[in-house]
Amino acid sequence: MILCLMVGASWSHAQTFTVKGVVRDASTNEPLGFAHVVADSSAQWTTTDEHGQFTFDVVPGDHLLRCSYVGYKSGILKLAVNADLSVTIVMQSTDVLLQDVTVYAHKAENESPQVEVSALSLQSGTIAQMTSAMPDVLRSIQMLPGVSGDNEMSAKFNVRGGNSDENLVLVNGTQVYEPYHVKEASNVSIGIFDVDLIKKMDLISGGFTARYGDRMSSVVNIEYRDGDREEYHGKATLSLTDFDALVEGPLSSKGSFIIGARQSYLQYVLKMFDIATTIHPSFYDVQGVLSYSIAPQNSVALKFIHAGDHFIQDPNGDLSTASWSSYKSPDGLRGPLTQLWHDSTDQHAHYYSTMVALQSTNILSSSALVRSEFSMYDQRQAVAGINTYDYASMFTPGSAYKFYRSTTAHINNDEYSILTMEFNTSLDLAVSPDYTIKTGGSYQRLFYDRESVRGWTVGVTENYTHYPDTTRTLSNVKDITNYLDTVHTGTHKVSGYLENIILLGEQVVVNVGGRFDYFALSRDLTWSPRLNIAYKAFPALTLRAAWGEYYQSPIPQQLASSTPSDTNTHSQRAIHTVLGAELDLPLKNQALIKIKLEGYHKEYSNLISSTVSEGEILYSHHNDAIGRATGLDAYFFYSAPKFSGWLCYSWLNAQEKLFNDPQGYVPRNTDQRHTLSAIATFETGKNWELSLRGVYGSGYPYTPNFAVYNASNQQWAWQAGRTNSASLPEYIRVDARLSKHFLLFGLEASAYLDVSNIFNIANVFSYSYEFNNEGQPVITEIDLWPILPTLGLSCSI
Repeated sequence: MILCLMVGASWSHAQTFTVKGVVRDASTNEPLGFAHVVADSSAQWTTTDEHGQFTFDVVPGDHLLRCSYVGYKSGILKLAVNADLSVTIVMQSTDVLLQDVTVYAHKAENESPQVEVSALSLQSGTIAQMTSAMPDVLRSIQMLPGVSGDNEMSAKFNVRGGNSDENLVLVNGTQVYEPYHVKEASNVSIGIFDVDLIKKMDLISGGFTARYGDRMSSVVNIEYRDGDREEYHGKATLSLTDFDALVEGPLSSKGSFIIGARQSYLQYVLKMFDIATTIHPSFYDVQGVLSYSIAPQNSVALKFIHAGDHFIQDPNGDLSTASWSSYKSPDGLRGPLTQLWHDSTDQHAHYYSTMVALQSTNILSSSALVRSEFSMYDQRQAVAGINTYDYASMFTPGSAYKFYRSTTAHINNDEYSILTMEFNTSLDLAVSPDYTIKTGGSYQRLFYDRESVRGWTVGVTENYTHYPDTTRTLSNVKDITNYLDTVHTGTHKVSGYLENIILLGEQVVVNVGGRFDYFALSRDLTWSPRLNIAYKAFPALTLRAAWGEYYQSPIPQQLASSTPSDTNTHSQRAIHTVLGAELDLPLKNQALIKIKLEGYHKEYSNLISSTVSEGEILYSHHNDAIGRATGLDAYFFYSAPKFSGWLCYSWLNAQEKLFNDPQGYVPRNTDQRHTLSAIATFETGKNWELSLRGVYGSGYPYTPNFAVYNASNQQWAWQAGRTNSASLPEYIRVDARLSKHFLLFGLEASAYLDVSNIFNIANVFSYSYEFNNEGQPVITEIDLWPILPTLGLSCSI
């Protein structure tokens, strides 16, 4: 009997085969460590290691593998085993099913062709193909549906009718405020994020779930990658605009580091192309990630970003004169009149921002994940400027004359800082394969400090009159107007959220949840219910719907007072309603077509009204408006082995209404009725790559000024028209980028020529209203950038 059992056991063992596998994310192709894999209805089970790998020994025949991981739809794989096998289980994130997420993924060595052609999984190198002059993840967003910017040299963007300050920007879950270089220039800005460090970037353009808060329009979540744990690597890039370098490698057997640094020399580029030669902007940044695995299921990461800007404007002046051969004064005298204006400006600005965050990730099991983080963000700026204004007037009625001259100076000193310290924690818990809970909370401590001094100082005033009597007045008044704005305050924010993710069969995913936010400075407690539904009608067709309330607490520039009060500026509110459909059509030879349509409506209340002056947003400091935005976004993507590209079209109607304003609803500052963007990348052979970009936008609204003639003093004056009753000319731009990959002294290298605005189209940024030498009104166009070529060379070791 014992012998029979031994023989049977030996025979059974001989008929056993090994199934080795790996579990991966369907969008990013990343391995999922510590996922739960079950074979044959719990007859056998195991857990993947930190590299997402698992092993089973099974008898010949048909088997069913089911994989579960928190935040993912269960992955199922049917196997017919008659030999040793290597398999891959691909799992779909419920976030991807529920949200319209665009991902820029860093290309991995083992990336599969199926992932490469995925419509919403793009390599980080694609960002360089989408932006001119220098790679910029924020400027690349302007090429996506629902987004507008109309400025190839600005990283600021509007999403579905919202202002640029309504976008939540995160780095590995940590909020970054005003993440721009060159803030002082109204028509130029560059994102502070180093593209070479980016693992992926998610854009959620509306209807986002309850875990995201304190913003009304969109979420941009930039995730930095860990450094290589096996080998040391480096990369350096030299271009006409900046120099950047990156180094990464292991820190012992359990950790890694990746650090990037960048230094610009924009001031020399502007001088080379004879553009704004009196302005000298420069910036630098240093950023990186240090990660360490305390245990296979526990890791910590230290993230940091430090950025600095210097903006210097040389003293410069504009001289204008006007003369009339026959001028009638208010007292009825006639004679020649000559006037002279001389305006000069000298300005210095310095900006610094620093973010440090320590993050802990703990995989308690395949069904429970806890993340905790402490972060600090410090932003400082110091602006000092003086504007000198000289005015002289000579009036000669007959043999008499009247002479007047004054010299005044407008002084502006502004020192401003924000310090934010935050602790947040989150728990993702898979209660069952069909039900997941995501919950978390945060506490922020904020400190605002601002000292702003503005004043008009009179240097010399000389008044000399010789009709009918001689009078001479000379004065030296030191200060006639002085404005001091001082803010020194501290406050706090508390927030929490709960999401319930329910899988209804294989076709429906529902996320129902809500969040609360409390802002102590305005004593503002808000509750935001959210609902997201995805229905996979067919394997290639997904339908989506979302509804939710979104609140945004006032930023320091919007506050009416620095004293805690329930009468202070309150949170703005938006209600999103979104409906959309997505069609995926895999073709032969690894080609793919993806089509998306999404319609939305947003209702705004408690808005803080604003005006735009040469690109700068000026706030009213009061909840004095309501608004609405309705739109449709269409997206067509095609990818093949040597070509990829997409075409985006957006229609938008965004309006705003001030309380008790007889004008009623007027176009919002961000109301771009039609937006069209396209990008195409060709692999032309022999390591050559050509990328073309095109953008069209109907003009943003603006408030025009009209010239009005005053007969009493025979002079023209400017008068503002109806709010946003006119539109800027349409915006058109075409860019091209040609890249070549090659070996340089045995090292991988690439060179590129990028030309922005290749047709040298003069796109209008705004208008200035002035008077010419004869005192006649003149409207001058302020244009954006002309054609701008850029060369670059990068080398990797």
